[in-house]
Amino acid sequence: MTGVRPRFGDSRHRAVLLAVVGLAFLAATVVPLGLLGGPPAHPAGGSSSLATYSSPRDSDLLSADSATTIGALGPAPAEVTVGVPAAFAWQALDAGGARVTAFAVDGELAVTESTNDSNVPAWANASTTGPLARSANGTFSVPSAAWKDGVLNLTVSFASAVPVTVQLFGPLLPVLPAPVVLAVLPDLDHLVLYDHGPPHLSSRSNDTYWHVRDRFGDPTPGAFLIVEYSNLTSVSQAFVPVTWAMGGTTGAWVNYSTSGSGDGTLEVTDEAHSTLLGPVPVPAVATPAPPPTASLSPLVLAATLLLVVGAAVGMGTLLFGGRTRPSPAPTDGEDELRRLAEGRETIVDLVRRAGALGLHEIEAAWEPPPAPPALADWVASLVTDGTLTVTLGEGGRARFALSERPGWEPRVTLDEDALERGVARRDAAVEGDDEEAP
Repeated sequence: MTGVRPRFGDSRHRAVLLAVVGLAFLAATVVPLGLLGGPPAHPAGGSSSLATYSSPRDSDLLSADSATTIGALGPAPAEVTVGVPAAFAWQALDAGGARVTAFAVDGELAVTESTNDSNVPAWANASTTGPLARSANGTFSVPSAAWKDGVLNLTVSFASAVPVTVQLFGPLLPVLPAPVVLAVLPDLDHLVLYDHGPPHLSSRSNDTYWHVRDRFGDPTPGAFLIVEYSNLTSVSQAFVPVTWAMGGTTGAWVNYSTSGSGDGTLEVTDEAHSTLLGPVPVPAVATPAPPPTASLSPLVLAATLLLVVGAAVGMGTLLFGGRTRPSPAPTDGEDELRRLAEGRETIVDLVRRAGALGLHEIEAAWEPPPAPPALADWVASLVTDGTLTVTLGEGGRARFALSERPGWEPRVTLDEDALERGVARRDAAVEGDDEEAP
């Protein structure tokens, strides 16, 4: 019996089987390697969902690391007025001097006095984030968000007129920029009056010394006060300079003097036209009212008339009744001359002791006070006859001093014969009166 063999042993079948196995092995090894090592496939006209993603934070860190210096952007201010914002700008640069637009790190800003490194009262703002917080040690915290395109823009307002130093620093900055030193000037336009001295007053004038500072408490040498006096018919203005005073303070005299009898108003302003004093009313000089006239009854009038007649008869009897005529009482003119002589003598004595005095100083030194109303007329008469000289002192005020006397003195020669003749004439006249008296 003939045995039957399987047909798989045929050479054609073995060739086909080997080809299938080889193709399967090739597909199992080559295709996965192409998927792992080759470039990703992209559909035509679209983007692949397997595109790589890079973190923005990682990109910023790489860009921040590329910055090598922090430099000033534009010129820094050399001086600024107190209370006015000053602009400061810095930029991040790489080794080639190009700006690193992605640079953004935290930092600190110090505002100190240049002479002693103490903290200066100030306010700081960033152009992108707004006001900066000030820490307990006095520095301002600058967040990374304050940087924009590699540029940091800040404004600082100072509250004290002193030399200051502005410094940007921090551990994340590649190199610290140079500090900025500038002068903070007082605000000469916005002023404050305080602590005035005792005023020198008269009926139509006032001299008062006021201390002056700016709105931040700084002395203001070189500023001006505008003193304005107005009434119904006119307005006058005077610019009064503010100068140094004792104790490192500044101040100015506020004076006014007016003529006439109308009411007026005084007002003091600064150069920003803000009112510092007033309006202060200046009242008119009071005119004394005439004494009231009382109506008298007919009986009182008759009694008064009898008294007048009796007084007239009594005076006639005394004058023509043979008695010795009494010496006449001094007239009003004599009293006025006496007061003029005494007043002139007192003024000369005051000026001689002081060397030179103004009219207000003479009034203040008068004993007993108050000074008489005719004091100015007496001073004028002394200037007219050459006893006093007048010069203009501080503020244009008149000051009076004694005139220099000549070295020679006039001589008086006595004529004894003329004196004897005059005495004889007097004796003869007296004897004639005594004979007529009986």
